[in-house]
Amino acid sequence: MWEILFSTHHTDIGLLYIITSIAFLMFGGGLALAVRAELFLPGLQIFHDPSDFNRFFTVHGTTMLFLWAIPFAAGVGNYLIPIMVRYKDMAWPKLNAVAYWMIPVGAALVWLGFSDTGWTAYPPYSILRAPGPAAEMWIFGLKILGISSILGSINFIVTILRCRHPDLSIMKMSLFAWSILSISFMTIVAVPTFAASLIMLYTDRLGISGFFNPALGGDPITYQHLFWFTFHPEVYIFLLPAVGMLYEMIPKFSRKPLFSYQSGVAAFILLTTIGFASWAHHMFATGMSFTEKTVFMIGTLAAVPASAMHVFNWIATMWGGRIKFAAPMMFGVGGIMLFFASGAGGVVNTALPLDFITHDSYWVVGHFHLILMGTVSLTFTGFIYYLFPLITGRMYNEKAAKVHFALAFAGVTIVFMTQHILGLYGMPRRVYDYLPLPEFIIMNQIATIAAWIAGWSYVIMLVNLIKNAGSGKEADMRDPFKIGEEYYDYARREPHH
Repeated sequence: MWEILFSTHHTDIGLLYIITSIAFLMFGGGLALAVRAELFLPGLQIFHDPSDFNRFFTVHGTTMLFLWAIPFAAGVGNYLIPIMVRYKDMAWPKLNAVAYWMIPVGAALVWLGFSDTGWTAYPPYSILRAPGPAAEMWIFGLKILGISSILGSINFIVTILRCRHPDLSIMKMSLFAWSILSISFMTIVAVPTFAASLIMLYTDRLGISGFFNPALGGDPITYQHLFWFTFHPEVYIFLLPAVGMLYEMIPKFSRKPLFSYQSGVAAFILLTTIGFASWAHHMFATGMSFTEKTVFMIGTLAAVPASAMHVFNWIATMWGGRIKFAAPMMFGVGGIMLFFASGAGGVVNTALPLDFITHDSYWVVGHFHLILMGTVSLTFTGFIYYLFPLITGRMYNEKAAKVHFALAFAGVTIVFMTQHILGLYGMPRRVYDYLPLPEFIIMNQIATIAAWIAGWSYVIMLVNLIKNAGSGKEADMRDPFKIGEEYYDYARREPHH
């Protein structure tokens, strides 16, 4: 067992990524439940100081994005990509191990510091008010995590493009491999920009520069441009692996071939490009000209047909199929439903007049989390169940997994739909207290209860996986890629038609 810690084999590194990311899902989720408990009623409930609330909020956001979503996708990619491209390992196994072991180091800095900068670290607060050394630890923790992502992305690109089997053309490989290839290119382009902004933020905090400090002639809005140039593409970096996982699960459990392979590839390429054309739609209220706002509005709307291509592909694949609603398929279909719902809310944020109504309100919180916890996390969870027999050789408890889905889907849908309504009522986001209005109190109480339901559902998952990893019913391993009734044909994939 302990040999896995010193291994450089892609399956071992992938398993370390997956286990680490699930652990941080539970830690980050615990912080979210504490935040929701604080907002159950107006006034301070469990925190003694507003800065404590900000610390939980900062570390929750950082953990869920950088220590759950990205490492889980990297872990699944590590486990499957060499198999999918028919190669013995990742291109650089030792570099692969280095990229993983940077994650615990970065995570330690983020969690030991427990900064109150907010996960966006907007100046001037992050320069002038956020106390050190917590903010410095957060900055360096994120820089280490960013380097880890870049190293992993380089490894994925080289493995897919240069180590792929000669008989496997790029237009015949798995769409999951396409999703990892897409986000790897996006990471290499986007993350260095954020790394540069963090260096400037750090030197501003030391007082040796004034890039974002208005007292020294700096411009805080410049930081927002640098930040969102990374983090709007980052949304697609979180999302596209989930899309690739759906392309693995939907045909298997529909017992039908994928409807259109080529349109899936085209949609990945379009979203990889469009992701960099819409960063400033987060900044419509910062004083840009009408022409600039229009350009970014159109760039954002361009993502809608590309995303719809994926949704249509999934629905067309399921149409007329002999669908088996096992737990992975249930999570996948739930993720698709919330993808459609969150996308509809995103169109509202894109329209200039409507964005001014919803900007910096709980509407945006609901929209963002419906993507991250709805589509991404539900799909990732389904893929955990999907891979479990392949990794362990044993089956999870199907009934417990379906109970998990019912509670998680209901909780996630209620809490974040409720937050959309709170935003329309006018409740601002990133606040530890709110006006004691009946509509605010009732909606926050509903959201808190639903969040705790969703949170406890993941305890069911954890118990299910741990209990059955060693003592569950044996999966059918007569063929190494045949597990139960489902056929995992990664290494021997038939050409797509």
